[in-house]
Amino acid sequence: TLLARNLADRGIPVLLIDKAACAGAAASGNAQGALYAKLGIEYNAQAELAATALSFSQRYYRPWEDDFWHPTGLLQLATTANEAARQRKFCERNQYPDDFLTPVCQAQASELAGIDIPVAGLWFPKSGWLEPAKACKKLSEHPLIITQFNFEVQCIERLETGWSLQSAHHPSLKVSKLVIACGHQTAEIAPVTGKLRLKPIRGQVTYLPEESVNPPATVICGSKYLNPVSQGQATTGATFDIRNDNPKVTEEGHQENLDELLRMLPDLPVTQAPAVETLQGRVAFRCTTHDYQPVAGELRTESGDKVEGAYLFTGLGSKGLVWGPLLAEYLADKLTGQPACLPIHLTRRIDTLRLYPKREL
Repeated sequence: TLLARNLADRGIPVLLIDKAACAGAAASGNAQGALYAKLGIEYNAQAELAATALSFSQRYYRPWEDDFWHPTGLLQLATTANEAARQRKFCERNQYPDDFLTPVCQAQASELAGIDIPVAGLWFPKSGWLEPAKACKKLSEHPLIITQFNFEVQCIERLETGWSLQSAHHPSLKVSKLVIACGHQTAEIAPVTGKLRLKPIRGQVTYLPEESVNPPATVICGSKYLNPVSQGQATTGATFDIRNDNPKVTEEGHQENLDELLRMLPDLPVTQAPAVETLQGRVAFRCTTHDYQPVAGELRTESGDKVEGAYLFTGLGSKGLVWGPLLAEYLADKLTGQPACLPIHLTRRIDTLRLYPKREL
């Protein structure tokens, strides 16, 4: 959706195809999502790309403040001895602008959050949380974006002038350029023969009723996250289930989220502890790569040849809200023949060729 909107804003007509009944029905359909990136201790290309994406996304969402974007700020807590040591090293070796991030003590963190915080952490004043499902709907509403929902692609064929997408229950669709952004299902439909290293990771979030917990004024991240209240509930989670393909919400997932939340915030005011079996939540599947870095660029064969007119946009993991705006800008530059917004040493981090075994860059 971010890429479709970017292209439409440049005056490029877009056909947005989704097998679901609406935009943002998969992992982007969560009620709340934190705008969060965990930066590496060493300022290498990976850290630079993550910091650039976080800063870019904060600016990108600004026009939708108090619509689907809520810049409440975000606290990254040092909830364990290892994380506290990591944050100390991080602060010793890096000098980010104060309006991007700044270290805070336990008392400062508590004041910012409006609840008792047991540890120190890092404060991201321009970060916050989004309503992803609402964002997808809003971003897809543009005169130059035509949506085709309930269209499950069964086959992609190369034409002389572009691509044909075929579905079992609809007439085929023809496009001049193709961007495959299907999460972990990308590998199933991409028109290449080599194996693409993409995998799903199940994540379950838990919705806490407002009356059961005194939620923070800002996003709190640690072993789990907790968002400010929205529409009578606050979201916490998410589980990280590598070998679990259950699409349904489970009580075990809720219990894990609650246990980890109280370990992160042992003094969290719980006015009425909710019974696990009464809690609501949602399950979605993140798409990750073997190296947990995103993918955006021209589709290539295993031998390295470009597949003309085809692109990939996937592998965003649990940080799609952060990665999405910057990588959409980069891909839109590629699609329209504009100078790329990213330098070569950063584009190597997101190159599609990495997805093939033995093709590390």
